Amino acid sequence: MFSVLNHSVIRQLDKLVLYTMNQRVPESLQTTYQDTPAFETVLAQTAVDLSQTPDYALSAPGEHTIQLNTMLGPITCHVRVRPARDPHAPLLIYHHGFSEMPYYGSWQRLFPKNHPYPVHSVCIQAPYHDHWRAPFEQSMASVLHIYQTFAGSLRLMELMQNHFEANGAPYTMLAGVSWGGITSLLYEGLFQRTAAVIPMLSSPDLAQVLLDIAEMFGRPIDISRRELKQLLDFSPYFDRFDNDKVYPLLGERDLFFRYENHQHHFANCQLNTISQGHISGFFHIAPLRQHLTQTLQHLIPSNKQVEDARFPVISQPVA
Repeated sequence: MFSVLNHSVIRQLDKLVLYTMNQRVPESLQTTYQDTPAFETVLAQTAVDLSQTPDYALSAPGEHTIQLNTMLGPITCHVRVRPARDPHAPLLIYHHGFSEMPYYGSWQRLFPKNHPYPVHSVCIQAPYHDHWRAPFEQSMASVLHIYQTFAGSLRLMELMQNHFEANGAPYTMLAGVSWGGITSLLYEGLFQRTAAVIPMLSSPDLAQVLLDIAEMFGRPIDISRRELKQLLDFSPYFDRFDNDKVYPLLGERDLFFRYENHQHHFANCQLNTISQGHISGFFHIAPLRQHLTQTLQHLIPSNKQVEDARFPVISQPVA
């Protein structure tokens, strides 16, 4: 369906969803930012509650509940695990988009059971994503809550990487769509422990997304552009690591992460594009799967431990 939509309709789909999102962003986001601690301070005070998390069971297939202790109180999150047959297969950690319900929806479509990739596949649930109202009412309540959402996801990713690599995975790769792409880039910028990052329909600059949405709908912003960039442009973390390990995909008609405002971040990367918007690209999943498949085919065969792995056959998508 989305493959045959004309360009005007593709953009209107994005605009319709953005209008709804713009209406749901709490005013408190603009009025509570002055005393926000640094992101790395929030991360330092975010920890997995190991007393309630059976680490030994984390590689078992299915969903696992993870408890976090944070400066905003305890938070319950989940991860979904689909282990590879080979215990020595690499690990791929996937992160969903903002307000995606259920959190594993796009993961199931990108990693279908009947066409498994030769990887241990893990899907991370961000904090405040257990109810359809929670992402806006809680994650967007303040800059601190945005930081906490990212920090919680990073601790879950760290937990899963530590577990799988301790049990035979030779290395870890990250992939994420939209908000999940930002999260993946943040993780590598902070820890620099992964072999590759695959951000799709995303960039490290959340501030630019919010500025573009405000401009589109004429919404006044009480935070100056400079302050917003200082708070929510995570490009400095992206600049900490080798961009050669980043395999990004952008939508040429995306009104969330506008190509013209975000492509410069990937000037030193192997940037791929699709003729889609954010919503059409998200739901017409074949081009994203093809990008993921081609990237993994490029990365994995160089590792002898998985040289006999087979990849799913992806038909050529219609742009």
